[in-house]
Amino acid sequence: MHYLGLKHKHERRPDSKKKRRSAYIVFLDKLTFIAGVVGPFTVLPQIYTIFHTHSAAGVSLTTWILLFIVTFPWIFYGIAHKEKSIIVSFILWEVANLAVVTGVMLYR
Repeated sequence: MHYLGLKHKHERRPDSKKKRRSAYIVFLDKLTFIAGVVGPFTVLPQIYTIFHTHSAAGVSLTTWILLFIVTFPWIFYGIAHKEKSIIVSFILWEVANLAVVTGVMLYR
């Protein structure tokens, strides 16, 4: 099943139909892992601004709570499919989302 461009890890394993993963797939796996780890750090300026200025003016609590909620199932998806990049990325996203939610609740 290819939903949203995702291809399950068990379909990419070297011991499945193909004996070896292509260099492109290996590169893409590494790139997505790096992007998954670096991506959540893009929220650091927002977190810094909230906690440094003690103001959450213009930051939507509803949006960040919804981001927190819709991100959570991805952690379980990653665990179910043993996809380290998904697990790590979305745990980091949850930490970032929770930091913003906490800041908005403290300083609104």
